[in-house]
Amino acid sequence: MVRNPLGVVTRLPRATARLPRMAPDMSRLPPGRMVTLPGGVRTRLHDTGEEGLVPVVLLHGMVATGMLNWYQTFQRLRGEYRLITFDQRWHGRGYRGPFSFDTLADDVHRVVDHLDLPAPVLGGYSMGGMVSQLAARRDPSRFAGLVLAATGTGAERNAVEKVTMGGFTRASPLLNAVPEEVAEEIQDTVEDDDEATSPHAWALRELSSTPVATHRTVISEVARFNSTGWLHELNLPVAVVKTMRDLAFPQSLQDEMADLLPRSAVFPFEGGHAGCATRPGTFARRMRTGIGWVVSESGVRTRSSGPR
Repeated sequence: MVRNPLGVVTRLPRATARLPRMAPDMSRLPPGRMVTLPGGVRTRLHDTGEEGLVPVVLLHGMVATGMLNWYQTFQRLRGEYRLITFDQRWHGRGYRGPFSFDTLADDVHRVVDHLDLPAPVLGGYSMGGMVSQLAARRDPSRFAGLVLAATGTGAERNAVEKVTMGGFTRASPLLNAVPEEVAEEIQDTVEDDDEATSPHAWALRELSSTPVATHRTVISEVARFNSTGWLHELNLPVAVVKTMRDLAFPQSLQDEMADLLPRSAVFPFEGGHAGCATRPGTFARRMRTGIGWVVSESGVRTRSSGPR
């Protein structure tokens, strides 16, 4: 059992009252369902299901799950787009098979095939943004465009970045809001709670569903990722939601990504790398702007039945 480096076990009950920062309206979130994708890949998928709307597939970041990363985007954009997310490998209830960013990119295509989606917009946050780049590179014609948030071209290309990534790797157990050794305690607590379906209990279950062991693997993949040599090949509209106070992906990496892409637009967001959690409402509105720009540039049609 991994020891909790932060010693938060005794403080956990106090922390539960503050999670999540902006509580989701559970009645507005589509329930997840387990699906088996081509190749026998099994994962949990959420789909608002409006077949008359432009589909948007959203990929979460490290530590998160699909809905935990995107719940505010689902709440605010439901009825404007068909929103889809799923738990990526080794996260939440995602597939436990071989893990690499290449296999995660394969899974994106599996989801698109499974749902028979016509040229969806592909959005990615942090790790999900890197996977989005790889998925689009594999076959750009499959997507109307990309929305890349809190992500970049990669890391560990020079001495400074190597030192930074080395620190992230050594400290990776510190990155989990709910470490592995308290996950069982959380699960017991919410199962015994009469309000186990409350937003706070839901958030704790989602946070505790990704083990600490996943972090080092993901960070190693981040350190190996470098899209600078081929981003110029992605001739499709890409909206960059630029996190202005991001330490994990500094502005330089985000600017580099935007500059390399032939058809990009930058939409600044005054938040850090965890902005989707610390400022979820503002972040969701920025995603609306980015998705709308991609839809406009790509020429795909949508009918909007929600407020803007």
